[in-house]
Amino acid sequence: MSKLPPVGALWIGGSLTWLEQLCLKSFVAHGHETTLFTYNEVKGVPDGVMIRDGREIVDTGDFVKHARTESVALFSDLFRFHMIQKIPGIIYADTDVYCLRPMDMDEPNLFGYESMERDRGRLNGAVLRLAPESPLLSEMLSFMEDEYPEPTWLSPAWKRQMAERRAGGDPVHVSEMPWGIWGPLGITNLARSTGEAKHAKPPEFFYPVHFKERISLFKRPMKVERFLTENSYTIHMWAPIKRYAGKRYDGLCPPRSYIGHQLALYGIDPAKAPTTHWRVVSYD
Repeated sequence: MSKLPPVGALWIGGSLTWLEQLCLKSFVAHGHETTLFTYNEVKGVPDGVMIRDGREIVDTGDFVKHARTESVALFSDLFRFHMIQKIPGIIYADTDVYCLRPMDMDEPNLFGYESMERDRGRLNGAVLRLAPESPLLSEMLSFMEDEYPEPTWLSPAWKRQMAERRAGGDPVHVSEMPWGIWGPLGITNLARSTGEAKHAKPPEFFYPVHFKERISLFKRPMKVERFLTENSYTIHMWAPIKRYAGKRYDGLCPPRSYIGHQLALYGIDPAKAPTTHWRVVSYD
């Protein structure tokens, strides 16, 4: 088998919880050279994971955050496309993506549907690779240059609001727009316009466990395994489950659950990296 492609991920700063440790370690275990790009000190990085300064990719200390949640997901969306542009062939993976098997696929464009609901489905960029000449890569980078965009594919209600705010001298900032504007929403709509949606894999490849089924990860393994097929390469474990773990299990994980079994497999003690304070991130 030829050398596996490298994998890159992002963590702004602060300690990794058992979820990120598990997911990063799974890529290393399956033979991928795995790099975690960071902007501040990060504790709890698993052995085998290389650390690089995120400023090599995007040299900034200004992290675009979602206005309502203060999540850095917008910056993460921005970062992944710049990383892919600067390191051809690399696969970007969110730190809540668990690797089930080596990602030995040769396609230069690698991404997939998180669901096939409503019309033609919704694409996600939690697992993402694009060829240097990809129109989608170019379109997304161009789209993210403007923090006050006016996407034509938003709903009529949103377009009316943007027009009204613009006319009043207070244009809508990207942080106020619908969740995923630089993520799944943007990727889905721009991939359709460039024609690259045809390259997308069905949900079973990268997102076999739908967001609505995320709590099954805390249940018996069979509850998750029923979603997996011979084509399943990763599981998006959906970071919001950390909130559930914090409230329901004091930041830990049921040992007999699917995730509990994977933690034991990789020798990770959740008590040493609980999710109770998972929203506390250092930006200093």
